[in-house]
Amino acid sequence: METAARLVFPAFQFGADDPAAALRLVDLGVGGFCLYGGEVSEIAEFTARLQARASLPLLFCADYEDGLASHAAGGTPLSSNMGIGASNSEEWAYRKGAITGLEARAIGVRWVFAPVVDLASQADNPIVNTRAFGDEPKLVVRLARAYLRGLKDQGVLGCLKHFPGHGRTVKDSHLDLPIVKAARHELEETDLAPFRELVREAGSIMTAHLIVPALEKDRKVPYSLSADVEKTLRGKLGFKGLVTTDALNMRAIADRFEELSAAKLALLGGADILLVPREPEKLALALCDAADEEKPLKKACEAALSRLAAAQKSIAAPLAAAPMSVVGRAEHKKVAFEMARKSLAWSSGPQEKLSGEIVYWEPEADSEAEWLGGAFVSQLREAGVKVSPCDGKKVPKGAALVLGCFLSPRAYTGKINFDKKTASQIGKLLKSASKSLIVSFGSPFVFESFAAGGLCAFSCSEAAQHAAAAALLGKIKVDGRMPVALNSAR
Repeated sequence: METAARLVFPAFQFGADDPAAALRLVDLGVGGFCLYGGEVSEIAEFTARLQARASLPLLFCADYEDGLASHAAGGTPLSSNMGIGASNSEEWAYRKGAITGLEARAIGVRWVFAPVVDLASQADNPIVNTRAFGDEPKLVVRLARAYLRGLKDQGVLGCLKHFPGHGRTVKDSHLDLPIVKAARHELEETDLAPFRELVREAGSIMTAHLIVPALEKDRKVPYSLSADVEKTLRGKLGFKGLVTTDALNMRAIADRFEELSAAKLALLGGADILLVPREPEKLALALCDAADEEKPLKKACEAALSRLAAAQKSIAAPLAAAPMSVVGRAEHKKVAFEMARKSLAWSSGPQEKLSGEIVYWEPEADSEAEWLGGAFVSQLREAGVKVSPCDGKKVPKGAALVLGCFLSPRAYTGKINFDKKTASQIGKLLKSASKSLIVSFGSPFVFESFAAGGLCAFSCSEAAQHAAAAALLGKIKVDGRMPVALNSAR
């Protein structure tokens, strides 16, 4: 069954992978590619070149969760989902989706793996955090619905992820196989709620590499390979659209399953797309042979191919051309700066305006040259505030300490907190300062880690840093609210 190869969607990493190998995969009949990195112009050239080579239309996809800049140099960086959650604004969620969709379409990407609808219910979760809109299902549903509408209006397929919910985990499935221990009734009320409410509006859904005993009793079977996808997602929730696995090269799967075995389990269980396998050419060939020999697998492949065709048809409506000039254009950058200003929130009550002598410290930077918050500090200095670097050991008498934190979810790190030694150093320095303030350009949970107050921008983008500086200088009002519950201390 030669067409079964269309269900395989290999990765293509610009600057690392060979374009000639990608062309061979096109000739083999794969259905699309998941793109990582690259300049927007080279991505556009690549997608056009492969489309011209393919006998059937390809579907290019990418994790552009916070705009193209998430993976593509030259795209517009947009606020994180949690920043949008802080704004509590469906308008900003829609505009985030619309800008992402327009810029993605301009470079030939018609499937964006967003929005994340996991709940940020676990402070130590290393992979969700600011990728989530918040920890409350109703907020997530409202904002995700608006974001999906923004993508759809630009002719781009959205993707709810990671079903049945990755929010409760404390391990990164890129490195390990997490377990969700909650009972089914708990999942129904929380993690599953956004998927249930949005299932008829979602173009696609991505399944997670998790052990979920409440849904799949066999603890050796990750949910992404489970027959419960057919039972719960397609059956009980009634989802008719495209289902993709999370990347099969993630260690949660790759360390435990032979690739063809994993692919067969996923397809028989209700998935359609085999995303980012380690050996795509080998898998595509083996899958075609297996589908020819095994009737249940052939039937599953035929159903999956039908859903893939339907998904592509759903975004085939003619739209005005999206020229490359729309990518990263001034209008989008202006929106990004406005969005960043609305995506700020105090951890507790408003802080005093910054004045006098400030010492700034980033715990993970050894020198000013390594500061991630350079744009933030520059804005303070341009406004006339004296900002000096802190050595992490002592705060000069009379000076205020500003702690810049950049903790955010990063795949394959398995961490979201400072290590014990750094946390201890931070705690001592905060206590020694007569006045201190934390500014988080990522995780909001840093405030409860140190029982300290401050401002959260939920993003490290230039727009977010400028917005944070403006707020601390008293130039703009902070209207956002914290979209997750914070304890006074952990």
